[in-house]
Amino acid sequence: MTRNLNFKEFGSGKQIIILHGLLGSLDNWVSIALKLSQNYKVTILDLPNHGRSYHSNTFSYYDMATSLNQFIKTKNINEPTIIGHSMGGKLAMQYVELFPKIVSSLIIVDVCNRVYDTTRFNHVFEAIKKISSENVQSRKQASELIKEIVNSEGERNFILKNLKRDENGFSWTPNVNLLMNSISEISAAVEIKNIDIKTLFIKGQKSSYILDTDVAELKKTFSNFGIIEIPNAGHWVHAENPSHFVTSIKDWI
Repeated sequence: MTRNLNFKEFGSGKQIIILHGLLGSLDNWVSIALKLSQNYKVTILDLPNHGRSYHSNTFSYYDMATSLNQFIKTKNINEPTIIGHSMGGKLAMQYVELFPKIVSSLIIVDVCNRVYDTTRFNHVFEAIKKISSENVQSRKQASELIKEIVNSEGERNFILKNLKRDENGFSWTPNVNLLMNSISEISAAVEIKNIDIKTLFIKGQKSSYILDTDVAELKKTFSNFGIIEIPNAGHWVHAENPSHFVTSIKDWI
């Protein structure tokens, strides 16, 4: 099995790697990467089982971290800052636990290391199943099919970006069956002990992914961390308030 990670690079200078969340792809981060590339060299990735990267038979943060490490070594990326959103944030935490000397700093976007309720994804996977059961011929048709399941147009568009056209109409780019069956593993906490790498947690003002009780728990694992809140933003902080998000990253680095 070819275990290549699809990627794009922008800019030059100090290195930044961006890791997307569940059912995301590097495409979700192009505009942020372009803004950051004015000051840094930015690499955005499709994580395993997403986008144009390889598919596997199991989901594992450990396996993803080792795959990411191989990519970093192959590309000769030195002392990067890793930015990870949601699932990508958990992967970033797992990575620095396994490879603590590679990374200069971490930015974890709207997630912390705890078990999350798997039912929050039910409507997303219900929508995917609905589209899969029909002979969809256009994204507009797919959007209409799931309108009652996913009320938010923005969230529908996020799901539909994972459709690719083929000879039979449309199919899914990510490994959706594996991801649906692995939601407990995706939502689980990763195994980390003590992280002393400089770490910034960014939370959306309207999001419930990082609670006050979580901040207290972070102190048990992270010895050098800060936390900031982005106003007028929910879980997709980078999409809902991109200018404040980019400024926060530049200030931190």
